Amino acid sequence: MSTRCEQETTAEELVEGAQRARNGETNGSSSGPTRPPLSMTRQVSSIAASVERNGSVSRDYVFSLHHSCKSTLLYGKNNVSVAMNGSEFAKGYMSLQKNYDGNLSLKWVPNQLMHASSQPSSGHSNNGEFSNFWKNTINIEMRDIIYIHLHQKGESSPACLTFVNCEGVQSAPFQLPAGQHSIAFLSSLETGLAPLLRLDPPLWTGSTKEKCLPRLRKRSTAIASPAMLDYVFRLVRTSGVEPSPDDIEETSAPSPLPPIHDNCVSLPNSPYIIDNVDSIVNFQIGKACQSMRNQIMARAFYGWLTYVRHLRTIRTHLLHLVNTKAVICGDDDFEPVDEAFWKLCRAEPTKEHEEEFLQRVYWRGIEGVNSKEIRRMAWPYLLGLFEWDEHPEAKMEEFTQAYWQEIDEWRVLEAEVRRRDEEAFRAARARKAASPVREESCEVFEDPNEPTCSNHYDRENLISLFRANLHRIDKDVERCDRNLMFFSNKDNLESLRRVMYTYVRRNLEEGYTQGMCDLLAPLLVTFEDEALTLECFSILMLRQRGKFPQRPGMSKCLLNLRSLIQVVDPQIYALIADIDYAQALSFAFRWFLLDFKRELSYECTYKVWETIWAARSLRITDEFAIFFGLAAITNYHDVLITNNFDYTDMIKFFNELGATP
Repeated sequence: MSTRCEQETTAEELVEGAQRARNGETNGSSSGPTRPPLSMTRQVSSIAASVERNGSVSRDYVFSLHHSCKSTLLYGKNNVSVAMNGSEFAKGYMSLQKNYDGNLSLKWVPNQLMHASSQPSSGHSNNGEFSNFWKNTINIEMRDIIYIHLHQKGESSPACLTFVNCEGVQSAPFQLPAGQHSIAFLSSLETGLAPLLRLDPPLWTGSTKEKCLPRLRKRSTAIASPAMLDYVFRLVRTSGVEPSPDDIEETSAPSPLPPIHDNCVSLPNSPYIIDNVDSIVNFQIGKACQSMRNQIMARAFYGWLTYVRHLRTIRTHLLHLVNTKAVICGDDDFEPVDEAFWKLCRAEPTKEHEEEFLQRVYWRGIEGVNSKEIRRMAWPYLLGLFEWDEHPEAKMEEFTQAYWQEIDEWRVLEAEVRRRDEEAFRAARARKAASPVREESCEVFEDPNEPTCSNHYDRENLISLFRANLHRIDKDVERCDRNLMFFSNKDNLESLRRVMYTYVRRNLEEGYTQGMCDLLAPLLVTFEDEALTLECFSILMLRQRGKFPQRPGMSKCLLNLRSLIQVVDPQIYALIADIDYAQALSFAFRWFLLDFKRELSYECTYKVWETIWAARSLRITDEFAIFFGLAAITNYHDVLITNNFDYTDMIKFFNELGATP
């Protein structure tokens, strides 16, 4: 795959390339889209746009012309001429390949690109020089072809091949060198089409058991026939109509024509011959129309089948994600929550204002002169810590008093843990000094086995559990968002540590899991109040706890995301359809665990979080994060499809985006 060969291309560069290409298409197509005329068109490969951005794509495309693990080379010929720019002929390499799915592909690349792609630096330095040649590359899918025209004056003259697809559009003619090359190509094509398709008329087998062109009967002698041999081959299914015997010479010898005497007068063409030719033409036109009708019916049927499958997926897996009875207004109906509206809500805490508040947050977010101050007051109501008509002062006093009491309790445990750590460290140093050669494990660097939790802990179990969690918390707090100005202050880091210690002491059975500090940090930055932060964090963890390891919530999120991709973007779904969902969507694990906190800036995280909370309060959906993840994936549709990513490339791409500052 090209993306693997080009390891220096980062995710940010791929996104910028896709945006430049999209902007170019927008600027170049200011007028409305026009329908292409039904004339001779060149069926070019979509690689031309990618080569201008990605040097290694040209080399990979040239390598794909040969035998590979994904395709089998049936026929290859160099110096096959194709008309470029109307009249100028260019020579190139033509290959006929059978893909792993059984379909045949005919490709042609100019010789200049074949030679340029073999040079190490051609992929980057010569893109501008060879861009016109890339636009003339040809890629024909044989499943779309219904007729093949062959024109040749004789074996000493070059042969011309033209392909006509089901819509009547002709390809650019291929001119093969003189000799048996046309027969060799048709023989390889006939072999590749078997057993489902065949050529009509079929190639003959001569006395030497070699393939040869069928001999045609002359339908009229009114016009002298030159040496030019014109054949029209039709691609038909093996179970279809047998070829017309009028087009192929019968095995029995025809009856000899009577001799023509000098005194005979030439008569006009027989009406019987003209009618016979017309009937053959009408028969062929009728079969072509029937073929088009069948293809239209097939497209309609497969479109209906896809719709039914998507509908079944929605009803089976996705119907529970959204409350269809919820009243959802448009975003144009609301303004953001600002200082004036929030003062109105607190002055008149009615149900109507509560509904409008939630709708405003869902559609437009919280914005104002001091949006942080509004969030500090509004988020507790948004999370459900306070009732809408409740004043927070009384509860805040209770929260603060209980918080510092709990701190006094766990500080006794912390002192005991620090004392034991110091003793273990001194004992380890003493053992190392006494026996420098022999190395033994130090207890301070190892987490003890956690015993089974119960409703009542003895002191030793309590200290052991608290000690294990304390070490994990210390490790994560020290590296939590240190690039943020707020946490460059050691006092704020201590506040983060105290809040997390208190939460773990409350929920010792659950314990601490990596990632909790990431969820706690934005709350502490917003509230700057440890007691209020702890209460809101406890509510948030009740919602997020099911997504942490050893819980089924994350599997449900990934399965729902996979089903949404299947319905909304089948092209991206095709990249991950055959892979286990947990493996293919592993890059989304961190998304749902932390509600995109590591992928977004703090300001964007605030907007996403409050939208998720508002959607839950409005009873629109409890899984808004899944839809946000779907939007994040489909937003990069062009990058994923243009570069033909597989699931490993997708994982690398999204992980790099998440790591981009």
